[in-house]
Amino acid sequence: MSQTCGLCGRWMQESCPYLQSAREGTIKRTDKACGEFEVGTEKRMSQADKLILYCLAQEPVLFHDQTKTPFVRIKQGGVNVTLPVRSQAFKSWLASLLWQAEGKAPGTEALYGALNVLEAMALFEGKEYHLYNRVAPAEDGIWIDMTDDRWRAIKVTAEGWSIVEDPPILFKRYSHQKPLVEPKHGGDPWKFMSFVNVDEDDKDTYLTSMVAVISDLIPAIPHPIVTGYGIQGSGKTFFFKLIRRLIDPSAVEVLTLPRDERERVQQLDHHWCAFYDNVTNLPTWMSDTLCRAATGGGFTKRELYTDDDDIIYNFKRCVGLNGINVAAQRGDLLDRSLLVGFKDIPKEKRRTEEKLLAEFDDCKAEILGGFLGTLVKAMRVYPTINPKELFRMADFTRWGCAIAKALGKEPEDFIKAYESKVKAQIEEAAHASPVATVLIDFIESFTKSKEEWEGTPSQLFTTLLNHAKDLGISTHQKVWPKAPHVLVRQLNELAPSLKALGWEVTTGIKSGSTRRILVRSVPSVPSDASTEDSKDARDATPPTSSRETSVQEAIEYAFEMMAKRLPDKTTEDAFLYDLKWKGELSDGEAERVLETLFNEGKVALDPERWLVKT
Repeated sequence: MSQTCGLCGRWMQESCPYLQSAREGTIKRTDKACGEFEVGTEKRMSQADKLILYCLAQEPVLFHDQTKTPFVRIKQGGVNVTLPVRSQAFKSWLASLLWQAEGKAPGTEALYGALNVLEAMALFEGKEYHLYNRVAPAEDGIWIDMTDDRWRAIKVTAEGWSIVEDPPILFKRYSHQKPLVEPKHGGDPWKFMSFVNVDEDDKDTYLTSMVAVISDLIPAIPHPIVTGYGIQGSGKTFFFKLIRRLIDPSAVEVLTLPRDERERVQQLDHHWCAFYDNVTNLPTWMSDTLCRAATGGGFTKRELYTDDDDIIYNFKRCVGLNGINVAAQRGDLLDRSLLVGFKDIPKEKRRTEEKLLAEFDDCKAEILGGFLGTLVKAMRVYPTINPKELFRMADFTRWGCAIAKALGKEPEDFIKAYESKVKAQIEEAAHASPVATVLIDFIESFTKSKEEWEGTPSQLFTTLLNHAKDLGISTHQKVWPKAPHVLVRQLNELAPSLKALGWEVTTGIKSGSTRRILVRSVPSVPSDASTEDSKDARDATPPTSSRETSVQEAIEYAFEMMAKRLPDKTTEDAFLYDLKWKGELSDGEAERVLETLFNEGKVALDPERWLVKT
């Protein structure tokens, strides 16, 4: 009987006593035992067991990520590759081991049995590594995944940048991703703007757009939602394609808005730069999703084929929207946005997209190198940057000042440019609302004789209704409030924009058993700096009152008001006052209170209002 080797897990390892014979090919790897067992007495191993041993013989790194998803790092062609244990690529690799050793194809049951064991090892024995999409933080800088076949990454620090051949376990990849161009040192970052159809005379848009694009390479900070607008053929979509090709190459350069929440969350998780094309209007649910994606928030979805297991996502993304008009209309979304207007392109200056992209591809290595060089300089000066004023996107403001200085500008230049954009966004939020338009016109005429207006929600509702008719503004449109409590909710949403324009609206002022509204003139100010990292990002509208109120207090107040309105307990239904009147409760918190009461059977819901069940 010829000498053969078995499945001890030491095949081609230094500890194998038959290593030299195996290298010479005189010993083959078969299902018979090696010299440490007696031939003919070995136990017959299942294919699943063999697959596990063949896999472990390759010395893989089995681990799980921050969402408890099992991963494995294996060596393919001399390159360390990170794959999900349940991915098709790893299944194929595992099956190839059995074929190479025995010339046999594993059965489906054996393959999945082996995967189950390897998955358990990754979950319960392996370490936890935080995996990122495209960019990742480092102790001394930034990592950028090149997503090429060699699994290289770019390391950027205040000392410089370089391409690392074998980076640590940092990234997970998706099938749509394409390799990043290999950057060149010494490139000119401003060359990027020569391909963008933004008027160079519009210095505010020119500078803030450039800074925003470079900041997309910075992980773990909230990024502004770049909102492009302009007539057809003004280069809005092309702008997003350029950013994707340079920073986050993908087979799908621009996206469409999915209606299903699970699809939206997965789409945002898979794309570092999530740019949505030709957006005409945004429903509330989509606006809230984008707010959370930009400033950071948690998402959950039920795991497939399970009842209770949830898949949890928590990320920040670079989000973009474009359309003929400004797609972002809600104040909370505009507060996180950066508006970029695109000018018309004269016919004599038009060129085909194919030629423009070819030119861009020829120089994008230099442009990316210029971006990385700018980041290096920005990291050096960042510790010294302390702006006197911070806007809603506070982290972006500080990094923007550092990037502007690295680009040869002064931090004050960026602050001035960004402030002008913030004011434009505030005005857009106010003018997008017919309620704000009517309120401002009414208050301006009213305060000519008095300094402020105060009254009940019903009084203000009736007053604005009549004033809208005087201005010729339809109150039958969908966005016009149909009841006083809906008006109060809209005023709370508009409060930051109105205050920035010089009008402070305070709701929920207690006067006996009623609540009153106060509107008064104040100096116009930019949007306040955000505390978005400490606040639940799903509550997109910031509170307008300084009083602290717990959810339980709001519930108690709601039922206190119900008791006063229903002293004899004979009325079947009654209107439940807006919970935000009680103080610092956001829309999201108020809605959760109402959902709690609804689940307890204490309130009912009709198309326009919440009803109390007595």
